[in-house]
Amino acid sequence: MNSRARAASVVALLLLFGASVAHAQGDSTAASVKPIPTKGAIPGRGAIGGQIGSSWMFAGGDYSKGSQPRLTFMGHFRYQSSTHWGWQVSPYFTWNGYVSHADAPYEDLNFPGEGTSKEFYLTQLIGADSQLQWFNTGGRTRWHVGIGPSIYRVVIENHRKVLKDPISLELHSGTHMGGSAEFGYEKFMKKLSNTSIEVTAAWHIAFAKSDVRWQAGWNDNPQAIEARIGAHYYYDFRKPKPKSTKPGLTP
Repeated sequence: MNSRARAASVVALLLLFGASVAHAQGDSTAASVKPIPTKGAIPGRGAIGGQIGSSWMFAGGDYSKGSQPRLTFMGHFRYQSSTHWGWQVSPYFTWNGYVSHADAPYEDLNFPGEGTSKEFYLTQLIGADSQLQWFNTGGRTRWHVGIGPSIYRVVIENHRKVLKDPISLELHSGTHMGGSAEFGYEKFMKKLSNTSIEVTAAWHIAFAKSDVRWQAGWNDNPQAIEARIGAHYYYDFRKPKPKSTKPGLTP
């Protein structure tokens, strides 16, 4: 196991530990105060949502050379453990194209004689993020920071066909550990107090480097930055069982 994989494992353990601490704090608060559930993001409530935006691969050697921004999509499931702490899991997809005057590190074996122009190349990042998040609340608006481990499938295509390394003969499609971090600003709607609009700036990295599989090039850890906008809907994640109204029956 390389150093990046070990680092990702440590981050995952820290995330799980932090989530358990935040959950314990939420339980302690609930046991002592027992707040009556209201609207919006309060402890014990969950949220579902989604965002759309644009991403750009700004680092990662051949991944970033000549890259052009493309659309990014992310879904969210969020849980509020306490007033300031929560966690989130998110399916994720983005891709980047390339300018025609940028050169790939080698000629694609699938299209001999075409040259090394990246004009028809695409790099895809598909996977899921998990984050521990800290929220600063204030009325109908709040902001948060989040960080955690991720898993990504990194795929490089030319003319919609997966690239093959000319030395190892490995298809350039693999699943790798990674990580993400984000800053989000959220505002709840006045008449729909369970619904919020959120603007987010985020960073992603996939630990895709492999000197065995990618010997001819495209051997680095792609990093992307992005801006997204979307909405969330908050709901009671754990509703109490309704008490029986029939005479002679106890709950």
